[in-house]
Amino acid sequence: MEQVIDHARLEQIGNELFDRSRAATLDFAAFQRLFYEAVAVCGPDNDEMEMFCPFAKPDGWWDWMVQELRKAPSRRVA
Repeated sequence: MEQVIDHARLEQIGNELFDRSRAATLDFAAFQRLFYEAVAVCGPDNDEMEMFCPFAKPDGWWDWMVQELRKAPSRRVA
């Protein structure tokens, strides 16, 4: 059964990512919080998670994000 995605909530998460980045208030704790909220909304293997890619530039953020995505079980069928 396919998960229903709350696109409005994903948009809010993306807007907060962007706004915090522009205001220089996007720290790692906020990045993690928003990441986990997005995973809860759409799942870890959804293309929507790509919205985090442009914001994962500080050292270690990308590696952490990829590691977290790999930890989660995939719902994709081969």
